[in-house]
Amino acid sequence: MPEPSPPEHVYGLNKWSDLGYTTIDMLYLRPVRWFHRNFVERFRGQAYPYYHRKFGTVKTIDECEIQDQTCFYEAEMAFLREKRIDTMIVEILHDRLTRCIAYEGRIDALDKCAKEKDALFESHTNWYQKYGEMGVPHSCIDAYMKQKHHMIWMRRHPEVDLKGWAIEREYEKKTKDYIKSIPMPMETR
Repeated sequence: MPEPSPPEHVYGLNKWSDLGYTTIDMLYLRPVRWFHRNFVERFRGQAYPYYHRKFGTVKTIDECEIQDQTCFYEAEMAFLREKRIDTMIVEILHDRLTRCIAYEGRIDALDKCAKEKDALFESHTNWYQKYGEMGVPHSCIDAYMKQKHHMIWMRRHPEVDLKGWAIEREYEKKTKDYIKSIPMPMETR
């Protein structure tokens, strides 16, 4: 980290101010700069290059003891934070798809924006499986119970495609066929 430059002192204007500044610099500022340079910067460690806040790991609701209200509160706050983050991820992916469609045009977007569309579809499906259809006042206990019931249902019905990829691909194929059937202006048949 570069050393902050001290305010510039113009020498030669007044010998008393020169003497005062030199004395203050020798007695107070130089020892502080020396200590900062030789100890603080040496033991500080590597600079953290990210601006994201790191949260410590918290027990999930299934790991909490029965009467541990503090653990319940921490698990609930971690659940709400994860929900906000997952919602922001879905919104970012939706913005990327919207920008790709606007840039490529509506007809070419089916082929050229397939990666963004698949990422949004996957993310939205995962979000819906975790947070969807729980009602408005829901908590991490509701999400945990939904996850448990979902896993039991998946074990009993392994043949069902819950992600909906087959339906999505069929819809894409119908859309492409429809777009190909539309006559373009100035096109000869």
